[in-house]
Amino acid sequence: MYVHNDIGNRSFKFVESVMTLLIVGATTCGVAFAEERRTGGPTPSPEGAGVYFIELKDGATVPTKVTIHFGLREMGIAPAGSERANSGHHHLLIDAELPPLDQPIANDFNHLHFGAGQTEAEIALKPGTHTLQLLLGDKDHIPHNPPVMSPRIRVVVTEGGATPAEAAAPARKRPRAQARDTSERRVNPAYRRYPSYPYYPGIRRY
Repeated sequence: MYVHNDIGNRSFKFVESVMTLLIVGATTCGVAFAEERRTGGPTPSPEGAGVYFIELKDGATVPTKVTIHFGLREMGIAPAGSERANSGHHHLLIDAELPPLDQPIANDFNHLHFGAGQTEAEIALKPGTHTLQLLLGDKDHIPHNPPVMSPRIRVVVTEGGATPAEAAAPARKRPRAQARDTSERRVNPAYRRYPSYPYYPGIRRY
């Protein structure tokens, strides 16, 4: 009886140790993965820095050709190759996951570079649903540390979609049309308008 209990206790302790190791390993891997996703390249970014879309909201309906405006706070814009502190240039990710944050951002249709320092761009999209995300890069097109990126948004592209500015503008109410007074004006019968004649000196009219 005592031998049976001793074996049972040892088995329970072994299972408990294995579960503890699995939990610790999973937690460590999760933290490491999060750190890897959060850590960028060698260029630091200041606290509070962020990029965002101007007048373009998640779920917006846009036309096939749309102009997108890029917003940036707590940092400046500098062309690629420029060595300036707290600066970078925009990259637009279209239907793409985040690239490796410690490597140069790819340059293709899904990863548009604006290395000249542009803060807006006109892009052409096929009708349907697309995802957009902004990611700031340093002089070598590598994300900062920590990375400066916007939330990924979803847009619906249609042939006759509204532009971001039109979608963001509040609807204007049309002024009510004032009713015209169609009632006849009353005229005082005592008042009569006599015909006027031109006056010429020396000429009398009867």
